[in-house]
Amino acid sequence: MLLTAVLGSLLTGASAAHAQAPDPVCRMVLTGTLDVICTVPAEADGRRIDFIQWTRDGNPLPQFDDIRQILVSCSPGETFVIGVTIGFTEDVEQIMGSTRFTCRGKPLRLTYFDCDTGNSLLVCGVNFEDGTSPITVSWNIDGVPRPDLLNNTVIRTGCVPGKPYRAVVTVRDPFDSFTDVQSHTCSRIQQ
Repeated sequence: MLLTAVLGSLLTGASAAHAQAPDPVCRMVLTGTLDVICTVPAEADGRRIDFIQWTRDGNPLPQFDDIRQILVSCSPGETFVIGVTIGFTEDVEQIMGSTRFTCRGKPLRLTYFDCDTGNSLLVCGVNFEDGTSPITVSWNIDGVPRPDLLNNTVIRTGCVPGKPYRAVVTVRDPFDSFTDVQSHTCSRIQQ
């Protein structure tokens, strides 16, 4: 009776371990193209696979049936879910898992940031290239966040002549973030 209980718990434990929902592993390919490579999770290794079925946003991808590693294309900023169902020859059990993935475009680059003062105005401009949507530009003047300037690439704000100002800009996308700082003393109104 004790042997039966021990064997039963061992079998139940093994079955429970296989029932876990492992997620496929996805990453951008390293060739610079907008392709994503997804691989069957490691939990399937060492077991004889009967079938593999892939989905994208719940839609079957029959062209990839029974393939352990797939390649799908995407658009920068596009988010989708890759799912996989795996059946095993020794088991009636199947394992299923999914991974949410956001397609990355070219890396965000900050190409220009400068501020100037004149006529009691602080004027700053920032330029950037590439990146993946959504891209945000946020400003902080003298330690005070300025949500009123959110996503402006050129700002103009009043300044007190003779007072030093510190402008901080942060440009961010889902993958990268750049912060730069400019310090200037406000110039007087020219006559």
